Amino acid sequence: MKKSLLCTAFVLGALTLGNAQKLQITNYDNNTVEYGNVEKGSDGSRVIKIQNAGDKPLVISNIQSSCGCTVPKWTTEPIAPGKKGEITVTYNTASVGRFSKVITISSNDVENPTLSVRVQGTVDAPEVAAVSAEKK
Repeated sequence: MKKSLLCTAFVLGALTLGNAQKLQITNYDNNTVEYGNVEKGSDGSRVIKIQNAGDKPLVISNIQSSCGCTVPKWTTEPIAPGKKGEITVTYNTASVGRFSKVITISSNDVENPTLSVRVQGTVDAPEVAAVSAEKK
């Protein structure tokens, strides 16, 4: 009797997890937002497109940045199954040089409640960016 109850509970739990909400990033490979080379002082905003690949509403509860130079904004509304949402990440392009930051997305995704996304690129001084553009 105990074995059959345990087996039933396990099967029901597996079915519940299999049909849960699931966060997917749809427009960047390997969860990396690649800025490439950008000019100092340019617009540092990028949009990360996400989709709920599950069949229950997906809620992003928080997004933490590894530094104050990378600011995320997102919708607090639940994302319905199969629907899409957006996260806007803005990197402050005031400092010249290579950058690599991480944002951590916290959600109610049962399999992956936290998802790390790398934000990287290089900020060039205006004169470097102009020379690079001339060579292309």
